[in-house]
Order: sequence, then C-alpha cells, then structure tokens
Amino acid sequence: MTLLFTAFLYRQPLLDWLNNSSFELLPIMFLLAILFSTIPIIPFTVFAGAMGAKYGIWIGAVINWTGTVGASVIFFILARYFFVESFQRYIAKYEKIQKFDRIISQNAFIAVLFSRMIPIIPTPVVNIYSGLSTMLFRHYITATALGQIPGMIVYAYLGNQLFTSIRAFLIGMLIYIAFILLIIPIYRWWYKTG
Repeated sequence: MTLLFTAFLYRQPLLDWLNNSSFELLPIMFLLAILFSTIPIIPFTVFAGAMGAKYGIWIGAVINWTGTVGASVIFFILARYFFVESFQRYIAKYEKIQKFDRIISQNAFIAVLFSRMIPIIPTPVVNIYSGLSTMLFRHYITATALGQIPGMIVYAYLGNQLFTSIRAFLIGMLIYIAFILLIIPIYRWWYKTG
C-alpha cells in the first residue's frame, strides 16, 4: 500500500523517467534487476513491469530474466557453500518442501523447471533448497534459465501495455493465465507418473 501511495505521489517524475527511452542507464538496470531479485527492496514484479514500460517488451524481458537468473545463482551459491544451517532452518518453515523434495528426487531438472513456470513454491525457497540439495549446478541453472523465460516476457509485456492499452494488458493477463492452466495438468501428469 505504501508503495502504491509513493508511486501516486511521484507519478509525474516516474512517468517522465519511463517515457525517456535513453539507454544510458541500461547497464545499471541489469544490476538493479539482480539486486531487486535478491533483496526485494521493491517487489520484483513492479520493477519487471517498469522495465517493460521503459525499454519495451524484449529488452525489458532480458533485463528481468537476467535479474531472476542472477539472483538464483547467488542464492544457490550461498545455500551450498556459506549459510547452510541458516538456510536449512529457513526452508524448514515451509510445509510444501517435503513435496518438492520428492519431485527433486524424481528429476531435479523437471522439478526446478516446473517450479519456475508455475508458482508451486516461493522462488527463494526453490533457490535455497536447490543449493542445499545434491542437485548439479548445471541442471539447476539450465532449468531456471528456461523456466523463467515465459514469466519474464509476461511481466515486461504487461508493464509495457499498462500505459498504452488496457485491452492488450488484459489480453496478456488472460494468455498468461491460460499458459499456467495448461502447464499445471502437464505437471500433475508428470508428478503422478514419475
């Protein structure tokens, strides 16, 4: 609520910044994407939408994708090598982690891929648990990189359309919901047959 109120108060400078299509700050946006994915100073979805609004769908999606994949790598490394005990206590709070443990043991790549495409378990929990598991880093990063693509394109698209066409924004939302509704039965089928 505070974020919305602040955005409302500063809406004109925000709109001016979004409408300025200068690419001078582009390298900083990649770093901010990783920062906001790692430490959610502002919700990442807000940042991701803003990148789509400022830089367009494809550049915005690449910035968003870089941020989420970069943060995933950071959490994986921290969980695997540095904060093992702290992170074990953190993920123990989540009841669904036992289910995720089962699907990781079946096929770690598919488990991470599905968890990136549909919100089965919160992203930080997936990142940390994957680092604590015996999963190979190459499987984790490949599944993360592929699984993040649809969501990051959608966030950039929605952010881009929010200020131009509410109709296109709503159509984008419906397409994403349809995508998730398509993926869920595929996930359930894989889970039952695995």
